[in-house]
Amino acid sequence: MTDPAVCCFLTKTICAQGGRLKLPELQQGIGLSAQQLEDTLLAAGSERFLMLRDDGGAEVLAVSAVRTCTRKECEGCEQLHLCKLHLMGKCNHGVRFCKYSHDIINAENKKVLKTHNLSSLNENELRVLLLQNDPFFLPDVCHFYNRKDGTCNQQNNCNRLHVCRHFLQGECRFFPCKRSHNLLDPHALRLLGTGGIDMSVASNIQAIYDHRHVEFNKKLKRGKIPKHEPRENVSKKPAGTRNKGLRTPQETAGSTPKLPPLKGLQLVTSFPNVGPFHGVQSIRSTLLHPAHPESHKSPQQTCSVVGPSVHGPQVLPGACSNAGNSIIHMSPPAPAWGPPQASDKKHNSSAKASNDDKEEKSDEICLFYVWKYCKHRDKCRSVHYHLPYRWQIHDGITWNDVAMMEEIEKAYCDPQTTRLASQNINFQTMTCSSSSLRRLSTPSSVTKPLFELTTKWIWYWKNDQGQWIEYGKQGEGSSVNSPSSDVIENLYLADPGATIPFQAGSQHYNLNFKEMTQTNISFKTKRQVCRRPKFVSSEEVQKIKKGQRDSSIPNQACPSYWDSSALPDLGYKAVEMSNTTSEYNVIKVMFLQTMKHYSVLKILRIQNPSLWKVFQWQKEQMKRQNGGKEVKEKLLFHGTKTSFRESICVQNFDWRTCGTNGIKYGYGSYFARDASYSHTYCEPEGKTYAMFVARVLVGEHTKGTLSYVRPPPKSSAGLQFYDSCVDNELNPSIFVVFEKHQIYPEYIIEYKEEEKACVIS
Repeated sequence: MTDPAVCCFLTKTICAQGGRLKLPELQQGIGLSAQQLEDTLLAAGSERFLMLRDDGGAEVLAVSAVRTCTRKECEGCEQLHLCKLHLMGKCNHGVRFCKYSHDIINAENKKVLKTHNLSSLNENELRVLLLQNDPFFLPDVCHFYNRKDGTCNQQNNCNRLHVCRHFLQGECRFFPCKRSHNLLDPHALRLLGTGGIDMSVASNIQAIYDHRHVEFNKKLKRGKIPKHEPRENVSKKPAGTRNKGLRTPQETAGSTPKLPPLKGLQLVTSFPNVGPFHGVQSIRSTLLHPAHPESHKSPQQTCSVVGPSVHGPQVLPGACSNAGNSIIHMSPPAPAWGPPQASDKKHNSSAKASNDDKEEKSDEICLFYVWKYCKHRDKCRSVHYHLPYRWQIHDGITWNDVAMMEEIEKAYCDPQTTRLASQNINFQTMTCSSSSLRRLSTPSSVTKPLFELTTKWIWYWKNDQGQWIEYGKQGEGSSVNSPSSDVIENLYLADPGATIPFQAGSQHYNLNFKEMTQTNISFKTKRQVCRRPKFVSSEEVQKIKKGQRDSSIPNQACPSYWDSSALPDLGYKAVEMSNTTSEYNVIKVMFLQTMKHYSVLKILRIQNPSLWKVFQWQKEQMKRQNGGKEVKEKLLFHGTKTSFRESICVQNFDWRTCGTNGIKYGYGSYFARDASYSHTYCEPEGKTYAMFVARVLVGEHTKGTLSYVRPPPKSSAGLQFYDSCVDNELNPSIFVVFEKHQIYPEYIIEYKEEEKACVIS
């Protein structure tokens, strides 16, 4: 029996590194021995991971059966409902005007991801997983190439894939097949690149699809698949789909393709409860709220599940006897054929309305309302309140706000406090006198790291002196750090009922979320654990909303030279700069130093307040780690494909999703001192090129090597690391940055080659 939370954490770790990771690197990130990790992966089965072995060692690929719904209009299914273009960083409509969802953590998608044990993946990691598994994201196949004669008059000029369509569906019955199964030929790679899929992702896709083909034919030979099973003709797309991409038949949220190994391949998935997590690194990314278990849906029934959210009321045992129960509403069976009867329609619409009413009564506080303004107003499913927390008492009929709310919140945030005598409140049973008490809050900070006024949850363990020690601050009896609160919070949100093994120094522990205890595996000593929020006063809330901060928090205000009329709450604005300003001329001169035969058409300043705040926060952290000394900062050039331009402006540089043009000095984002070097990686649109100028915190650097996935330690003790890697320590011209928060994409230069004058001799 595998642990879904650990399985999810493994998938998250691999997808954070581009969907494929060498086994030793995965072992280093997870903290198991090589044998433990391999045994765990093999024991988990073949639904989630594919292990490739060759002379260079073993690599693990993330595999999943989760798929995106292709219908233009869908009344509900077991697939994700997302805007494909948004996930690829290409949607120009924005959240307000796009008819497809840009929200991967809405209630509908949370249920699907929970079913597939993918609750903690953020948007970038989900993009990586879907790109290499879901045919919906592949370019269209050529119908002429897939006809009986197999000829396409356009040949290499065709803008569709010349690949066997049944191979992409995972059901080609020929071994070998007369049509191509190669996604790595020049024609296919060109089309994939146009669609935002680079060589590394294409290699992952090829490996996964090759394995599916082998597995399908093994099943065919064993008689597990009917010899004459009709195959879906994907060239005749159903009228209701919203994309011409391929769909694999019967790939729903509940289906999981079995993928036995190819020659030299092994398939792997999640962890059982074996071995500790050692050196677990916090990935501060958007985690999805886990949904409660629900019944499988069938054509004869419609279910809506309503249960308490992980981020919702903190109702502890004794406060509400049915707090952990889901309420399921089921419609009566529908006829097996024919159109739905009128009564069925009426009942279904009532059930839908009932479900909507339940969703209206969300127990999570709306971040947009706390911050400034919620466009949904009364229709918002979240609670509208002026603070990021809200305490309420139940009078037997409804929930009512309590008096002295800030006093109660401050007491609750202190792990030493179990009772507040002045209010007759017991935090352990969540009661006030004999009445039930609850706490509403904004989402956890690990789920929305770029947002203000989220709830920062802190995890504590109790030592022998009765003191509560924050995780990650000090090891038990030594200076060895345990996993941080953010790491534990990530795992808790993935599965609040899980037991998580970890290692601190030489000691191994089990952290039981359900019992809220920590057990030393060797000595069997058990300690109490608690989870409490970080206190934020109403005065601090107002300061944050006004942009004022405590002196201990870095000034994250936007630069004074930014256009104040183009400061979006989310996303970015591209502001064209006047060619008469000194700011424009500085960038232009930098560019033309090595690009003398090119002319600058325009320079755009990228104004993304969210990314700027994170960049300033990172700068302050590096400054503190550097003993208060200023961090070395540079303006550097970066060339990339036009398909990545939008996603970089919105979500920053990320080599895992924007591809890699080289790994000579490590796996990271590459920046150049000279524009001429970056120009070689720019993709023209007609005669026009575009190049980024990024503000980069290079800090202290050292020479990189091919094997680096992060900068090396400065000393053998391994407690401090370099900030970046370079090609030459004395005269660096190439900089490699592994942490995207050290980068801000500040400008885009649009330019073209000067026309050569005609010389008549």
